[in-house]
This record gives sequence, structure tokens and C-alpha cells, in this order.
Amino acid sequence: MAIVVDGFQVLSRIGKHAELFRGVRADVDKAALALVTKALKAKSLDPATLKSLHRALGEDFPLIVEGLKDADIKSVVTKLDKHHLDAKGGTAAWRRQHLLALADGSAEPSPPPEKPAKKAKATKAPSKKTKAEPERLSSEVMDLFRAGGGKSKS
Repeated sequence: MAIVVDGFQVLSRIGKHAELFRGVRADVDKAALALVTKALKAKSLDPATLKSLHRALGEDFPLIVEGLKDADIKSVVTKLDKHHLDAKGGTAAWRRQHLLALADGSAEPSPPPEKPAKKAKATKAPSKKTKAEPERLSSEVMDLFRAGGGKSKS
């Protein structure tokens, strides 16, 4: 039989009595970072949720962002602001700063680029290629021959 524990309640009590858990401080820090990272990488993360996380974590949020891997920062920023020109090609420092700006509300996700107006399709020339009439000799004899008047009676 599995024992069900309310993890939030346990973590809250650990936080209230941190001096009793001094021996596992590194594990608590690692678990906290892992939990916040998982929350930031969740598929349901949107700009409003990011702002709520920022408010909930307060002054610890920038420290947590600094502790995240560059790849994690890149995936979060490209998910939240996929239309920003520097989201994929910017530096890791720029992405961290942009994530913090999105979180505190000083920046908003970029709108999608406007699509250019569709051009009217040009009418296509017929697919059959017509052979150009070769240039012919012009003389009275040739004109008479072409008209059928110059048939030989052999």
C-alpha cells in the first residue's frame, strides 16, 4: 500500500523549520530548483503563469533563472516569445534578461509578423509550345510553288 503525502505541506514545514534540516540543505536547494525548472518547462506555461511564478517566488526568481541551464532558458524563451527575432539566435545572457523582463511584465511577447498580401497569380501561357514559322524565301516563284501552282508533272 502506497503512502500518500501532501508534498506542498511537507515542503512548507521544512521551510518553517530549516534549522532542523541543515544536513539536507543542498538536497532541498536542488529539489527547489528542479521543481521551478519543471514548472517553467511545463507545456501549459504561458506569459500570465510566468508572471504569477515571478510574483510567488519574489526576489528568489532572478536567482533561480541564473541557476538554470542555457538550454532550459532557450526553450522557455522560444516557447513564450516565439516570434521575437532574437529568441533563437540571441545570446544566453540576452535570453535570461528577456525571460526576467517577460516575468516582471516590463516586456511582452512579440506579435507574429504580418504576412505579406498575396499576389494575384499571373495568367499562365498555354502549355503547348508553338513552333515559330521559319523564315521563308520570298520570291514570286516560291510563292507560286507554295500555293500549289508549281507542281511538277513527272
